[in-house]
Amino acid sequence: MGKLFKNKFFHEATLLFAAGWFFVSVFSPFGFASATLADDQKNNLRQQIDEIQKQIDIYRANISDLQQQGGTLKREISLLDSKIKAAGLEIRRTALDIRAVEAGISDKNLALGQAELKLDRERQLLAEYVRAVYEADQQGTLEMILGNEKLSDIFDRASSLQNIQKGMQESMTAIQQSKITLENDRQILEDRRDEMNQLNVLQEIQRRALAAQQNDKKNLLAQTKGQESNYQALARKAKADAEAIRKNLYLLEGVGLSMTLEKAYQYAKQASNLTGIRPAFLLAVLKNESSWGEKVGTGTWRRDMHARDQQAFVQICDSLNLDPDKTPVSRKPAYGWGGAMGPAQFLPTVWLSYADKVAQLTGHNPPDPWNIEDAFVAASVKLTQAGAAAQTYNAEWKAAQIYFAGKRWNNPTYSFYGDKVMEMAGVIQDQLNIIAR
Repeated sequence: MGKLFKNKFFHEATLLFAAGWFFVSVFSPFGFASATLADDQKNNLRQQIDEIQKQIDIYRANISDLQQQGGTLKREISLLDSKIKAAGLEIRRTALDIRAVEAGISDKNLALGQAELKLDRERQLLAEYVRAVYEADQQGTLEMILGNEKLSDIFDRASSLQNIQKGMQESMTAIQQSKITLENDRQILEDRRDEMNQLNVLQEIQRRALAAQQNDKKNLLAQTKGQESNYQALARKAKADAEAIRKNLYLLEGVGLSMTLEKAYQYAKQASNLTGIRPAFLLAVLKNESSWGEKVGTGTWRRDMHARDQQAFVQICDSLNLDPDKTPVSRKPAYGWGGAMGPAQFLPTVWLSYADKVAQLTGHNPPDPWNIEDAFVAASVKLTQAGAAAQTYNAEWKAAQIYFAGKRWNNPTYSFYGDKVMEMAGVIQDQLNIIAR
């Protein structure tokens, strides 16, 4: 009987430890032959992205040079051509970035699967350890001594129990670490999905910008018939007609909001007085943000809003005595989530983080994301916290980048957004200068 116990516990201990070693060997990341292939694909993507970026930088330098030159038809056509070519390259670059992020998501999904398998295996091992200890505990000390012919068998059995207890401790530690790894992997995966959504939004902005530039070139050629004199006459008329500029439509496409430029300037100027932001810059950011969004009246919080924002949305509606089911939000696009609110298109959780400051500045308590004044002030607070109050080109460009891309603001992929905002801010500023005379 003694040899039976001895063989049993040695056998179980050996099997348990062997099972643990087998798992580590099989599921170690060093065991995947495809890793090298995946790395080669990522490196190839990165090389393509870097090459396109070099071409984009050349066009940007050309655009900068052209903008310093005097206003002529030839210069305007060359400027539009450079912008069109740069925008096309930006779209290609963003498409490659999307592929790179997709590869990262695939890798992380694989890592999550491996971590879940490891966690499940460790749980099985722990269950086996517990069972072995339980069976050993069913036999008393006296029974163990009497049941073993040799003293060495007793010590061997005790040693086996110690090994099993050690294995239990190691398995419990491994389970705890696996849970931490799983949580980290899930967060990284969520971040990459958010990045994917941002890139899709950026690509939509780029496509619309390209279409607008192509249309501008077509219209310019049609209006001037390729004649410099016609271009100069058109430019003089545009600068002289201040009343027409005042009545220009300022349209926030994604939220279905339109007003005259003069009226929009009044709201932006009020926000400027409260926060120090430049009105033209604020108007440019809001206009750029709205250019890709879905209509505000077509989304519902239950269908289009991410679960993490739904409680905040209900809280906002309750504070304003609104029925959540009758309160419009942006519709979910083909990628990512909708659920943004009002003219500034804030998500509910983000709005709540600025609500107290907006209430302090406007005196509206609670502030209303669907109120134009509150929305403009909220956007200006967010932008000034990112440094926009300095009102320099670099400070505003960075603030626009942070407004759109957050912690990824310095990624060259998103530079298009900051460039687009600053270009639009320049156009709006020229118009405001004319109507302010």
